Amino acid sequence: MTRSINLDELREHLGHAKEKLAREKSDILNLNPLRDGFCREEYAFAYVRAERLGMRAINRRLSEIDWLPMQLDAKSEIVPENRASMKRWLTSPFIGKPGAEEFGNDFMHSLARCGLAFGWDGVEFLKLAARVANLFRDLSCLIGIVYYCSWLAENRVADVRLSNPDDLTRTAEEISELMQSPEIYRYIRAPEQNDEGKSARGKGESGAAGGAMGGMMGSAGTGKDARKSKKRPALYVIANEDFHDPFAPEPAPA
Repeated sequence: MTRSINLDELREHLGHAKEKLAREKSDILNLNPLRDGFCREEYAFAYVRAERLGMRAINRRLSEIDWLPMQLDAKSEIVPENRASMKRWLTSPFIGKPGAEEFGNDFMHSLARCGLAFGWDGVEFLKLAARVANLFRDLSCLIGIVYYCSWLAENRVADVRLSNPDDLTRTAEEISELMQSPEIYRYIRAPEQNDEGKSARGKGESGAAGGAMGGMMGSAGTGKDARKSKKRPALYVIANEDFHDPFAPEPAPA
């Protein structure tokens, strides 16, 4: 079941979703405080392991929404170009519990603390890795929907049909389907086609009148050449080199 929803109402749902994601982020980052007396070398190895496992979980989730026109670049956000900041922390005379200010990413620190506390194959770590991955997926969907809303508003589309505006993934998928549908193309082309029809009729009437005048006046006068009007694009295509049609059949395994 879908229902029509105004873009302004949809933006309200997006605002609530943003607040919910902010609370989820805060909850994740505050889990499993690092106990006193930890070994810095052990923690550094744990962080590198958490980073690898966390990126695997995030990439798996983001691959489910590779049809979005844009996504969060998790790798540039999480994986550092070098380990210089971690090395400085390891050799610092001051022992402090690490976070993103010292090195790395806070989500990966949360996973590292969880791995040290509960093990890397336990249910607690797997659940937390899934929560982090889901958060990145939902943030990507939120960004994509905001982009879609701006595009639709610019093209005079006031309402969309959605099944559940609070489900970010489903909403992004449904709007993406709309953006690729023939209906949206016809809707956006309609005003241009009306203008072109009026212009063609005007030219036809003008041509008929000019022909009559030409017959009356003979070769005494000459008409001016009509200027060719430039047609603006009917639909701006969202460029995405990694675009994947979610409804196309998967290729057969090699």
